[in-house]
Amino acid sequence: MDRTVPFCLLLAAAIGGALPSAAETVYRCGESYSQQPCPGGKPVQADDPRSQSQRTQTREAARRDAKLADEMQKSRLKEEAKPAQALLPPPKAEALDPPEAPAASPGVAKKPAYFTAVSPAKKDKAQPGKKKKAKKKTGTPAQSN
Repeated sequence: MDRTVPFCLLLAAAIGGALPSAAETVYRCGESYSQQPCPGGKPVQADDPRSQSQRTQTREAARRDAKLADEMQKSRLKEEAKPAQALLPPPKAEALDPPEAPAASPGVAKKPAYFTAVSPAKKDKAQPGKKKKAKKKTGTPAQSN
């Protein structure tokens, strides 16, 4: 790629920025601005109030930002060129070593590796060794037979 064209453009911009510019009259015409007077237009002061050192600092900051942006883009493109980790197959289960359970001390119940829900025993079921009491029927003697 020919580097003389960008260099010439940069040189022309530097020379153009270094020359003092004549203040042009700018007119405000309603909600827009123009360099030509318009009916009802008011002249507006359009000079750059910054000093030469402030303009130089601004240009240097813009140059630094552009250089940093180029470096960040190169870094991003380099990272994107790497193969994606999500496309690699997961390791086989046999290759993974299960963690060893600590030795259980005697008299302590061993907790299962997974949770199992158990419903409590119902109270109205007949338990062995207990008899059911018969309910007395109440009512008139004609109904009890």
